[in-house]
Amino acid sequence: MDSYDIAVIGGGASGLMAAAAAAQECGKKHIHAKIAVLEANPRVGKKLLATGNGRCNLTNSNADITHYHGDTALAAPLLDKYTPQEIISRFASFGLLCKELDEGRVYPYNLQASAVLDILRFQLDRLGVETVCDFTVASVQKSVSGFTVFSDSDRVGAKRVILACGGKAYPQLGSTGSGYQIASSFGHSVTTLFPALVQVKTDPRRAKPLKGARSAGTATLFLNGKPVKTVSGEIQFTENGLSGICIFELSRLVGEAGRAQKAEISLDLLPEYSAEEILSMLRNTKKVLGNLPADDILSGCVHKLVGREVVRAALMRTPGRAVELKTAELVSIADRVKDFRFEVFGTLTWKDAQITAGGVPLRETDENLQSRLCPGLYLAGELLNIDGDCGGFNLHWAWSTGITAGSAAAFSL
Repeated sequence: MDSYDIAVIGGGASGLMAAAAAAQECGKKHIHAKIAVLEANPRVGKKLLATGNGRCNLTNSNADITHYHGDTALAAPLLDKYTPQEIISRFASFGLLCKELDEGRVYPYNLQASAVLDILRFQLDRLGVETVCDFTVASVQKSVSGFTVFSDSDRVGAKRVILACGGKAYPQLGSTGSGYQIASSFGHSVTTLFPALVQVKTDPRRAKPLKGARSAGTATLFLNGKPVKTVSGEIQFTENGLSGICIFELSRLVGEAGRAQKAEISLDLLPEYSAEEILSMLRNTKKVLGNLPADDILSGCVHKLVGREVVRAALMRTPGRAVELKTAELVSIADRVKDFRFEVFGTLTWKDAQITAGGVPLRETDENLQSRLCPGLYLAGELLNIDGDCGGFNLHWAWSTGITAGSAAAFSL
């Protein structure tokens, strides 16, 4: 049986960073420590390669506690310590150059997620960290000397264990949620888990005619008729419902509400204009383009497919020509542009979600992310009850918790 000083379970973002931080900490103290990353996949970082559409949005210059959900009060000190600049500087020390693009999103300068993974792998090799792939952890047991980590066909010993197994999102990339079972075996609780940063489902009869369309605007989530949150951005229409970054921002609240509350999303397709201004534009279009089919009356200001569905929803009849539209109907169309509403029937599944909402409560770990129930066990990343908005915030959490857990585990040696 191989034995290590520190075994990191999971070769994703938080696990790789934890291993690097642990090795660096041991180096500072001139401690010779054996550190290993145990990864179930044939190679580490598979999910990391898919982030940011293959560009790896690795942090956000606006990262602070306002962009996170879950146990935010307990997470705030850690996020205050590991600022975006601290993460960027750490990657720079590894040899990775970054640049900031729109809305504070920070990417590797070459816009390749593979660069981030390669830099982490090179760093681990330099620091002497062993990577053990195709090692699917089945269980972890406390032993006299620390821990024994079991796979189906092998086992390793470790003085310290860092759980960085990820959540349940993207199971096709190897996320099984096994870390929650391992944490539970040591007495940890797990909050309700649900997909986040994911498409929301609407009535397919309304979704299919809009498939493929994109519109800039604002999206407001209503729960039981009350507005809860409004987000601006591009709305994408799919065969299942609504997508796009602004919809992803609302999806967590949809998942959290579950079926106990009626959920609706209202789209404002022309947020810069009032209903009165839109009505004036419609009257002018009716005047100068009277022979235009009535369902194309919005084609000069919104996506054609979307405009047609807005008109049809507003009129509740088969439209004729624009010149035939009555004033009340123009008012209805203008109002519908400002409130194009969809009933929401939940979200898509784990395989479509970017992140897991919920997890092990932070109160069950100390400020160094060591388990309060099992000394020597550390938790990091998506496994914890914190999830961030879209835009690099979740990877920022992964790096920050990886550094915290890895450094603390090494220091404890």
